[in-house]
Amino acid sequence: MPDIRISLTQFLTYTAKASTSAKIHYVRGIKNSPSYDPSFDYWKGLRDKIKATLKANSSLDEIVKYAAAAGVRKSENYLRVANKFRAFLKGKDYKYFETGHSVWKNSPDMSIISSPELGLIIDGQRYFIKNYYKKKKSDEKVTQRYINSTLTLMQLAEPNFDTSNGIFAVLNLQNGKLIEQKPLIDDDIMAFKIDAATFADIWQRSL
Repeated sequence: MPDIRISLTQFLTYTAKASTSAKIHYVRGIKNSPSYDPSFDYWKGLRDKIKATLKANSSLDEIVKYAAAAGVRKSENYLRVANKFRAFLKGKDYKYFETGHSVWKNSPDMSIISSPELGLIIDGQRYFIKNYYKKKKSDEKVTQRYINSTLTLMQLAEPNFDTSNGIFAVLNLQNGKLIEQKPLIDDDIMAFKIDAATFADIWQRSL
């Protein structure tokens, strides 16, 4: 089987697909897409702006201003996310910190890059956060149930940074809600491994 190397966003989007046919279509699309090119990464500009703004401890309004000036193709979606992100942190005491790299490997043939996007101390609690930017789609359900595999993945991955006293979480920027990890239990680990194995099986069977 050819090597499978996917990102945390790709795995999260895959698990959020609400039907088997949607999952098959999505995996096939990843397999047949060209290698990553930053110029084709729709959310890269906003993702970088959010991180730079937090790192510099600048006003969150800077993120909204950047989104508004992003151009016709991006400004509407960027503004939706920027406003949700600003509203999420409004009134909270927060501070940015660097995280690092993390990866989960099922075998030499499959790995999922699972590095958190942001390290934030919010009201005294350390969080390792993955932002989910994508616009709502009829074939996706980004809920606690559907992203639990992603949170399990983040906990099982091997990091090169200290994860003690921290909580893994996904910030769903469709609605501005932070979904936090639960204590690992055997059923969650089994469900995640089934999701990963099913992804690999679809990949192998897809042309």
